[in-house]
Amino acid sequence: MNPRSYSFIMRKSAFTLIELLVVIAIIAILAAILFPVFAQAKQAAKATASLSNIRQHMAAWLMYADDNQDYSVPLANQTPGPLLFDGMNYSPWGQLLQPYTKSVDITQDPLTAPNAIENGIPTNLLWPYRPQYGYAFSVWSPLTTFSGAGDPKPISLTEAASPAQTVVFTGRKSRKTLDWRFVGTVIWMAQAVAPPYCGGGSAATAMTNVNPQSMCAILHRWGTDGASGLAPEPDDVDGKRTGSVSLRKMRQALVAFSDGHARYMQPTALAAGTNYHWNITSTQIQLTQREKYLWDLD
Repeated sequence: MNPRSYSFIMRKSAFTLIELLVVIAIIAILAAILFPVFAQAKQAAKATASLSNIRQHMAAWLMYADDNQDYSVPLANQTPGPLLFDGMNYSPWGQLLQPYTKSVDITQDPLTAPNAIENGIPTNLLWPYRPQYGYAFSVWSPLTTFSGAGDPKPISLTEAASPAQTVVFTGRKSRKTLDWRFVGTVIWMAQAVAPPYCGGGSAATAMTNVNPQSMCAILHRWGTDGASGLAPEPDDVDGKRTGSVSLRKMRQALVAFSDGHARYMQPTALAAGTNYHWNITSTQIQLTQREKYLWDLD
């Protein structure tokens, strides 16, 4: 082979500038297509992990009832917990279920990042007081007062007429808003989620007016003004309009029912039996079809 032929072959084996630019453009296009897919896959994996967490809470809730004459775990009681609130013993439902869950990590939602410290209290002590899954207390541990022990009466699981349509736990708002305690009371609503319908009255006296009768949650309502009084107010994903029920997966709520199953639901489906819609105020919400309402025992 003469030198000229060899040189020609060597030049043809290299990429031209245009070919390199085409390859780079193709890689950029593939990256633009695949990165959102990877992000969606990661989000889907976290949503699945969150679903697993709430199912573990449900399994623990059912085991607790088995060991307590079929009665549900109370929202809280005055037994020793990791923290003293106003110098008093206080154990929320997460603390009471911990012997069954054997884990504190499942109280935090993988779909949102918890704060490492809140008001100077490390997360490893705070978890039972600020879980990111909330208890439907007005159904399963109704309150007659916010003073004293708050009388969080446990309810027998047999009282639910439709277990597959009775809410127990939902995803709950994050710790961005400081609502985790109220000085001067014993019952704190930071472990709870509120039902869509509240029968009226002031924040301190409003009742649910369903079976069972219970006081409503302070500063937690459904509607455009549902988080009035919290500073800063949570955003819509964090439960501003949905009684602190979070909407982290495609604006859907994660919900567990008393028969043990759990699923993601649209807010309007979770508020079935009421006239709730996205732009309604809390005082406008009414019961319309009580047999479809998911937040009572009937």
